[in-house]
Amino acid sequence: MKTISDAVVSRLNKYMAEKNLTQYKLAQLSGIPFPTIKSILQHRTKDITLKTVILLAYGLGISPSEFIADSSFDYENLTL
Repeated sequence: MKTISDAVVSRLNKYMAEKNLTQYKLAQLSGIPFPTIKSILQHRTKDITLKTVILLAYGLGISPSEFIADSSFDYENLTL
């Protein structure tokens, strides 16, 4: 079972690799400070807000619904 934070990190890693984005570039594109991006990817940020997910998706050039359209976000696969 994954936490929401784990699922977000997994999706971020996938899209950043596909789009060849660095953490710094994602910070620029999303408007989220670089230290926050780094903290999320290092699993140090546990409570990721919907606002953050929306900004991350925007920075990745996708919709928030596309970002969470993954089985790792299904209720039965998460520890809530």
